[in-house]
Amino acid sequence: MFQKDQKISEGKTKIIWGVKDNPDLVIIENKNDITAFDDPAFTKQFKSKAENATIVTSNVFKLLKNAGIPVAFQEQISSNEFISPKCEMMPLEVVARRYAVGSFLKRHPELISKENEMPHRFHKLVTEFFLKTTKGELINTNGKKILEGLDPLKGEEDPFILNPLDNEWKLFHSKKPIWEEQANFNKTILMNEILGDDGLEKINEMEEILRKAFLTLEGAWNTLGFRIIDMKIEFGISQNGELMIADVIDNDSWRLKDVDWEELSKEAFRQGEELNEVEKKYEFVASLTKKFRIPKQAVVFWRGSDSDPLPDMEILEKTNGVDIEIIT
Repeated sequence: MFQKDQKISEGKTKIIWGVKDNPDLVIIENKNDITAFDDPAFTKQFKSKAENATIVTSNVFKLLKNAGIPVAFQEQISSNEFISPKCEMMPLEVVARRYAVGSFLKRHPELISKENEMPHRFHKLVTEFFLKTTKGELINTNGKKILEGLDPLKGEEDPFILNPLDNEWKLFHSKKPIWEEQANFNKTILMNEILGDDGLEKINEMEEILRKAFLTLEGAWNTLGFRIIDMKIEFGISQNGELMIADVIDNDSWRLKDVDWEELSKEAFRQGEELNEVEKKYEFVASLTKKFRIPKQAVVFWRGSDSDPLPDMEILEKTNGVDIEIIT
C-alpha cells in the first residue's frame, strides 16, 4: 500500500506526490484538465480525462517496458494514479515525427500538401528537441538562471533547438520558418549547463530510446489499424542514474488517426470539436490500449541436410523473447 507524502509539484494536467517511507518513488496523479495552445483560456475539463490518461500511460509504459525500453513506471494504484521511480527531469521535450504536420509544417511550409493529399511521410523518423521553460525562463539544477526573456504570449516559451548535437544550442521559434528574422531569438545556452559533462551522450541515448519507443508504438497501433503521426516525450534520470522515459505518454502526447484520417487525440480538441465528442475519443483510445501486446516472434533457420553448419547459438540466445527453430 502506497501512501502520499508531501506534494512535490503540480502542473496543468498532473500532480506529483512523494511516497511515504520510500524516497525513491513518486505518485503521479492525473487531473481532468485538457489544455491547448499554452493558453489558460483554452483549458477545459471532462470527468473521465484523468482516468483515461492513467489507463493509456499505464498500458503504453507496460508495452515499452516489455519491449526492453527504460520507462519510469512501476504500477497503477488507482483510477487516476500510478507509481513511478523518482526522476530528475530533463528540461526537454523530444519529438518523433512520421508525417509533416503541426509545428513542423509551420517551420517547413515547403512540405505543405495539396488539398486532399496525404501529409508528407518521412521514411526515416524525424527527431527534434525543444527546450522546456517556465514563462520563458530556465533555471538549472544548480539554481543558475541560464535563459530569460522569451515571451509566452508570442509562442516563444518552449523554443526549438536547431543544433542539439552541439554544445552551444541555438534557440528558434517552434512555429516559424528558421529563415524568418523573428524566428531566431539570437539566444544560446550551453548543453553542459543543463545536461552535465556527458550531455552529448545523453542526447544520443534519448534519441535512440525515442526511436525505439515510437517504432514499438507505431507497430502496436498499426496492428490495431491506426496511425500514430507524431509523439512527444520527456526524459528523466532515476535515483540510480538510469536515463528513462518519464512523466506520461497519453492521448495528449501524440497525434493518432484512424484509417479514414479522423483525429482521435488531443488534436481534435485543438481543432474545436465539442468536448463530449473529445471525451468519447479519449475513452475509445484508452480501450484500444488495453489490447497492446508484444507479438510472439521466432527466428527460423532452414538447413538442407544434417551436415550443414548450425547457427551460433550463443548469439541467438541473446535474442530475448524470440523463439529459435532449426528445421532440416
